[in-house]
Amino acid sequence: MTIINKIRDKSGLLFLVIGVAMLAFILGDLFSRNYLSQNNDRIVGTIAGEEITFQQFSNAFETFKNNYESNVGRPTRDVELPGLRQQAWQQLVFEIAYSKEFEKLGIQVTPNEMTDMIQGNNINPAFGNLFVNQETGEVDRGAIKNFLASLPPGPPTNPGHAFFLNFEANLRPNRLREKYEGLINQTYYATEAEAKREYESQNTKADIRYVYVPYTNIPDSTVDVSEGELKTYYDSHKDDFKRDATISLDYVTFPITPTAEDIDEIKSELDVIVDRFASTQNDSIFIDANSETNNNFQVFNPKSISKEIEVEDLELGKVVGPIHEGDFYRLYKVIDITEDSVNTFARASHILIKADDTNKAESRSKAQDILNQIKNGADFAEMAQQYGEDGTKAVGGDLGWFDDKTMVAEFNDAVMNASSLGLIPKLIETQFGFHIISVTGLKNNKNFLMGVIEKEIVPSDDTRNEIYRKTTPFGSDRSKENFMKASELDSSIIRYQALNINKEAQSINNIYDRNVRTIITWAFREAEVDDVSEILELEDQYIIALITGKTEDGIAEFEDVKDEIKRILSKDKKKEELLAKIGGLSGTVDEIRQAYGPGAIVSSATDISLSSTTLGSVGFAPVTIGTVFSMAAGESSGPIADENGVLVVEVDKIDEASELAEYSIYKQQLESAQNNINTVTQKISSVISEYAEVENELYKYY
Repeated sequence: MTIINKIRDKSGLLFLVIGVAMLAFILGDLFSRNYLSQNNDRIVGTIAGEEITFQQFSNAFETFKNNYESNVGRPTRDVELPGLRQQAWQQLVFEIAYSKEFEKLGIQVTPNEMTDMIQGNNINPAFGNLFVNQETGEVDRGAIKNFLASLPPGPPTNPGHAFFLNFEANLRPNRLREKYEGLINQTYYATEAEAKREYESQNTKADIRYVYVPYTNIPDSTVDVSEGELKTYYDSHKDDFKRDATISLDYVTFPITPTAEDIDEIKSELDVIVDRFASTQNDSIFIDANSETNNNFQVFNPKSISKEIEVEDLELGKVVGPIHEGDFYRLYKVIDITEDSVNTFARASHILIKADDTNKAESRSKAQDILNQIKNGADFAEMAQQYGEDGTKAVGGDLGWFDDKTMVAEFNDAVMNASSLGLIPKLIETQFGFHIISVTGLKNNKNFLMGVIEKEIVPSDDTRNEIYRKTTPFGSDRSKENFMKASELDSSIIRYQALNINKEAQSINNIYDRNVRTIITWAFREAEVDDVSEILELEDQYIIALITGKTEDGIAEFEDVKDEIKRILSKDKKKEELLAKIGGLSGTVDEIRQAYGPGAIVSSATDISLSSTTLGSVGFAPVTIGTVFSMAAGESSGPIADENGVLVVEVDKIDEASELAEYSIYKQQLESAQNNINTVTQKISSVISEYAEVENELYKYY
């Protein structure tokens, strides 16, 4: 039904473009083969000097996607496609770049190894677990051999056959990679001296006092950095300013939202079937024929049911609605009513006057006065909004339905024991204060099986066409000048900015629609600054974008990083100024603070070790901590320039780590840290990609 409605809603647009589409079809046939050929020949990247064509990657991706769908037993979801494309690309990197490394090192997997991993003494766990004998808990090799014997030669004939062929195809490359990574792992070895040094860095402790002056004490406005200094730094540090390619956009959107008339139309579609829904003897068929979702039958209790439904009025066969909930209109029909043996529910509103031991009498008096006013005719909801002291005051004190385990005992008993609706005539005291309570739903332990008909509230064909017409000024002339002019025609049009969008971005600001990649790939692949996109239809809006900036991979332009360089040089100048000023002072840290004046801070730190990285009031301070452990107890340092400011340190005490008989634990720590499988895999992948000069330009196409 949803698909039918989408077709219905877009039918007007279809008729508008059908003539153009037919012409495009006729003309397109003349060019399609040439275009497809050009597209398939496009280069989407290089691996170890080998160019990867669009067609080559598409073939690899389709194979990867088909295998994935075979493994999970369902079609690929749109949200999974970017990840699968990246995995398919990594598979190509493996096949091309890694294979060259395997050949150099003579790493191979023999036929005997393959047999051993499938049906021998070292069966691959992922495969062997499929043939575990339930009685013994062991892999049944006989079952494996029977399975293999049942497989015919050639293409797969069933899901099990397809799974095995996929498993077998991946077994050899995975084993090659395991051997390669294992070989790299074995190259790291921690010596006894390194283990001892690690132990000492963790267990030698120091207590210090220090005076600290942050760089922020010197205002940026007082530090002069010339244009020449900025340019000199840039020229000598260009490698520090390598950047990935980015684009920046201005864009306008036209939300495709249903009008009041559209909403009324959807409601009318449900209004006309209420009587037939109530009288039908086959609820399943009727709901399937009229609902747009698969949420056909649901069980509700008084707490979970729609707030628009009066629970007390429900009876078998009753139809309630249409009810407007979020993006849907719904009809509910009571199919069955059962008793809940676990929970009981009730509904109430309350006015809380908070109280504690210091104001209990005053709070009680205030609450009693409010209760008396309600007894004399004051509106409960209005009094709750005026006097309530918790979050429910905004909704007139309404707590909704709740079960008998939610509220504190005094409150729960008062509501659950009520025999009639309305105001409880006395105050209820709890740990929170005094409550004035109105019971709005008597205790109820019913569960309701409801048949639900849902219709999504979507823009009509007329609405969609009207919104599309508003985009016409942008599509008629795709120039920057026209874009700027058109965006100022209507005060309701807002021009947004999106800065520094990277190649892999899946969104533009807070627009996460899957089709938004169309603009991003277009911008990176072929657009230039000041180009304007076509009108793109997203799920719930139209968008038109103007390219305002574009940077390529490589060294950033001087103007783009000038502010960053200024911050670096400004910090360096502050550092020099503080080193000179503090270097001219002498005495203890307290005397230096006194001599320096406002802005200097004296503090202390205990039990710091060489493996520490921060000092409490200073933050990240690796230089200072390293300096401390080059000093002896009782010594004072000179000025130390660290990440956030300049320090002078006095070492009060150093407790040297005692000698150990052996340091195997610390040796294992060092080796484990280096041999962490994820760390090794990432490092190897990164190095091989760099060595093979891998360039991935899929972002221009997907």
